[in-house]
Amino acid sequence: MALALVLGMKLTAFAAVEDTGFSDVSADAWYADAVAYVRDNGLMSGTAATTFGPNVGTTRGMIATILWRLAGSPNGGANPFTDVSGSDYYAEAVAWAAGEGIVGGYGNGLFGTNDPITREQFAAMLYRFAQEQGYDVSIGENTNILSYTDVADLSEYAISAMQWAVGAGIINGTGDGSTLTPQGQATRAQAAVMLTRFCEEYVTW
Repeated sequence: MALALVLGMKLTAFAAVEDTGFSDVSADAWYADAVAYVRDNGLMSGTAATTFGPNVGTTRGMIATILWRLAGSPNGGANPFTDVSGSDYYAEAVAWAAGEGIVGGYGNGLFGTNDPITREQFAAMLYRFAQEQGYDVSIGENTNILSYTDVADLSEYAISAMQWAVGAGIINGTGDGSTLTPQGQATRAQAAVMLTRFCEEYVTW
């Protein structure tokens, strides 16, 4: 099902903005357009009324919740994790994501909901979400990521997801472009850009 239909609205197209609405996101920031996009489409909100917190990290629970909402907030089912309480705002989202194979835990019944999400974890969750939603993820399957100098830092479980994300243009290299930084924490600015690129690639409106 198209995300535009799931969200119950026509998504606002990705476009240059003159004012992001956040005092800590200047219009010429590399992530400014993406911040405006995720704000306008209800994917992410600010950390306060006038701030976005672009350099603040995102958590595993936050990303699970965003993807759950994109899927139409389906019933979560049984919660398999001991560190996720039924009263937590992300409880149903995490239960759903786990049931659909979009997320996995650390073992011993732990999910690590409030742990910062890494770039490779984010890529893996987006990849599995795209598969669960029936999107064609064949683009990027043969992408050569061996040219990145830190490819050895990429966990085995995330290799296919990172190949897809790089090939689809959802993730770019960091720094001078020669590194993937797979174990690096995904900031809110990076999350906004990745979500925007994902929607631009897969959502038709």
